Amino acid sequence: MNDDIARDELIQGLLYAHNRSNLNTIEAHRARADVLALLEVLIDRGLVDRAEFEERRNAIDQTLKQEFVDKGMSVAIHEQEISKYKHQDTFTIDCESRVDLCKAACCRLTFALSKEDVEESIVNWDLGRPYIIAHSDDGYCTHLSNGIKSCGVYENRPLACRKFDCRQDKRIWDDFDKKIPNPRIGETNWPQVPEKS
Repeated sequence: MNDDIARDELIQGLLYAHNRSNLNTIEAHRARADVLALLEVLIDRGLVDRAEFEERRNAIDQTLKQEFVDKGMSVAIHEQEISKYKHQDTFTIDCESRVDLCKAACCRLTFALSKEDVEESIVNWDLGRPYIIAHSDDGYCTHLSNGIKSCGVYENRPLACRKFDCRQDKRIWDDFDKKIPNPRIGETNWPQVPEKS
């Protein structure tokens, strides 16, 4: 069995497993409805203060989300509004004249692929973090041809790549118009996700 067939079978198996896990989501929604109904009754009777409850819930929610991610249990898939092949560019960036400055920083960003990407089996995703774009050990997308800094799946690239606009992204440019890159771009710990304000 060649690697492409094995990968396709693995992808189909994972899609099946994740679809089956949606049954758990249905049960979780039912349990959530029960809890919210009970909460409303307690608030209506004056036994619980809504503002205090929401403050505590938000704090606990953030903690639980981080624990979920830390345990590698999260599955991310981008719900795109249209096919990536129907997307129309609204801006143009001359990447060729800037790539030596920005060091192809956009190809180090982390994002979820769409179901369309996964089912095509062209764009690689991280098998340990479904369905996050796959990165090589150097931190760059596995499809980046490092020697010439070009995309190896350009015609099939994800919608996130097609729509990405680096012009106002302070992770990449201190000043886009003057071609002044963020000095941290070359650092190993350069932020790949938006920094919290």
